[in-house]
Amino acid sequence: MDNAVPPLPVMPPAPPAAPQQVHHHYHPHKSGGTAAVLEVVPGLFQIFGIGHLYAGNVATGLLFMFGYWALALVNFLLCFVFIGFITWPLCWIATMILSPVVAARSCTSR
Repeated sequence: MDNAVPPLPVMPPAPPAAPQQVHHHYHPHKSGGTAAVLEVVPGLFQIFGIGHLYAGNVATGLLFMFGYWALALVNFLLCFVFIGFITWPLCWIATMILSPVVAARSCTSR
């Protein structure tokens, strides 16, 4: 019997490394006016946060949306003791003023 080690197979040379690609993502400019309108018009139907979603602030948009609905639920329950008839319109007016301003500013800061 032959104790010789068989020769290793010849491997072809490795292909040259591909050049590294750099991706430049283009974020189109968002209009602050459009974000404000997307807050005010659905806000008339008590749906807030859409302008923030348009501006790219998903967490803020969802916070305004579900936060206002939670606040509206509390104000609805407060209507049974009549204080809700005062607090609900005040919360709606405050959100109608605050939300479009924040959404428009977030577009200009990007």
